[in-house]
Amino acid sequence: MRSGEGFKQLREERGVSQRKLTEGICARSTLATFENEGSHLSVELCSKLLDRLNIRIDTYFSLISEDFDQKREEFSELKRSIVTEDTEAIEKHKQNYLARYASTRDFYWFHLYFLSEEFLCQSETRFTYERFKETHKKDIDLLKKYLNKIETWSHFEFAVLGNSLWYFDLDFILLVKDRLKKNYMTSVKHKKELYGSFLLNMGFYCLEYGHFELIGQLQEELFELSNYTNIHWKVSSSYQLSLAEELSDPPSSSKADTLSHIKIYEQMGEEDHYQNMINYRKRLIEKHKKGEPS
Repeated sequence: MRSGEGFKQLREERGVSQRKLTEGICARSTLATFENEGSHLSVELCSKLLDRLNIRIDTYFSLISEDFDQKREEFSELKRSIVTEDTEAIEKHKQNYLARYASTRDFYWFHLYFLSEEFLCQSETRFTYERFKETHKKDIDLLKKYLNKIETWSHFEFAVLGNSLWYFDLDFILLVKDRLKKNYMTSVKHKKELYGSFLLNMGFYCLEYGHFELIGQLQEELFELSNYTNIHWKVSSSYQLSLAEELSDPPSSSKADTLSHIKIYEQMGEEDHYQNMINYRKRLIEKHKKGEPS
């Protein structure tokens, strides 16, 4: 893939126009010529533009490397195998990914290995997050080590965090949150979206593990970040807070209060998501308040 073509792909994936990206850095025509005709772009200028996109320069070079298309195809194959629940194919993928990581030390392959292993374990009837944490300590420690050493996160690091969040301890997640807040609680749209999605996932993490006292703070931050394009953050975080209050001892919210926050999904024709949220609440009630009606 040509360097300009790869740059254009990354920019368009983030929904950033040429004019907006180049404002205050260089002429729009400079970038347009680079993307469309492959003209030369200095390393300094390229670094400034990538920084505005929140993309590390090594991520960009991996995109234009010869193995990028292969990586994307491998990931697509894994997703197809997961959708069809083809455990035999996923086991083969897993072994392949692990071997590639061992030979290249490219963390992309370890991430795919971890996703494969997680799915295979989840297909077992006795799967729990707690049991998986106990049996995969070395893998989880490697994930933490990788995330700790990366200074500027791209979409890949946020994907790694989002996919493995349930297996990290609260202290590590709070450290990550403080670190990300300094760089992502900004007016830059794509940074806010990455950080907001992390906060929403963290809310579900806190519900899963009983850290109900943190939900209110997460909701406040999400409300501050939200606008009309991501209003679902307000809906979901309000649902999370009500559910946390319902699960607390003594409870300060009710089933009717909690479900009222997600009624909009049913009204907007998102019945499957509405039902998933109802089932999620029921599971957590059964987990944290055994013996009480859900």
